[in-house]
Amino acid sequence: MPEFKTYSIDQIPFRPEEVPLRPEPRKVLMCAPDFFDIVDEKNVHMQGQIGHLDKQLAIRQWQSLLEVYQQWEKNGILEQVTVIPGVEGLEDMVFTANQSFPYIVDGKYTVVMSRMRHPSRQREVPYFRTFFKSIGYRIIDLSESVFFEGMGDLIPHYGRHLLYGGYGHRTDPGAYDEIARSLKVPIVLLPLEDPRFYHLDTCFIPADEHTVFLTTAAFSKTTLHGIKKLFTHVVEIPEEEAAGLFALNAHLVNDKKSGKKAAVLQQGTVVMKQKLAALGFEVWEVNTSEFIKSGGSCFCLKMMYY
Repeated sequence: MPEFKTYSIDQIPFRPEEVPLRPEPRKVLMCAPDFFDIVDEKNVHMQGQIGHLDKQLAIRQWQSLLEVYQQWEKNGILEQVTVIPGVEGLEDMVFTANQSFPYIVDGKYTVVMSRMRHPSRQREVPYFRTFFKSIGYRIIDLSESVFFEGMGDLIPHYGRHLLYGGYGHRTDPGAYDEIARSLKVPIVLLPLEDPRFYHLDTCFIPADEHTVFLTTAAFSKTTLHGIKKLFTHVVEIPEEEAAGLFALNAHLVNDKKSGKKAAVLQQGTVVMKQKLAALGFEVWEVNTSEFIKSGGSCFCLKMMYY
């Protein structure tokens, strides 16, 4: 059993199968896009996009994604889909993967609240605190000396109590020491190299216990070598699909309860769709072009929780 601490990718003294099993969450949280806008440049995808957002199109695109999740709920893939209202002046609140990290610790629902790097996004976090508190979650607040951006940078290994922590652009690596102790879980650190992949959820998706999707453009050779020791099946997605179509910001649900696999992603990919289908995922495509202008797609627009 690994210790509850952080591990460098090139020094992992355990295999994922040695880590205890973890149930996957089956609920989706979204935030209404009424106040979504691009008012500054927080990442390279936002450069030159101020004033070029089609707000009505964005609302329709978000609605299409919501309808996919509602259909998944009807199909038994998800248990529940919840939408919280947006807040005027919080233009990025719609990206609900970032403000928190819900988890399960000793059978109890727990959430680590984010400490966002940009002041405009820091104001979003209290609304998510209120939501999780209202449904009985134990709240964990990090020290004020670190930045941490939720499931944008902290990705669970499928079905195991093992986490992967991205850092280098938004989250401080030091945040993960505190999180590992609080959640009683080992965390493997993954440094991010390319500013186009500023969050881990733009370049890295565990699909099952043995398979991960990624783009080599986001990681150093050392990091890639370490990842390949942890996954027996590494699916490499072309840089043009990962960077241009946010293919790796897809949302994959591999649901043991229903026995169904489903994925929703930005329309237009070729390799990503083929690789998902080969693994048995039913692929749903939506257009998230207006959100990509702000640096996010399907995964960024939702939060899975228990």
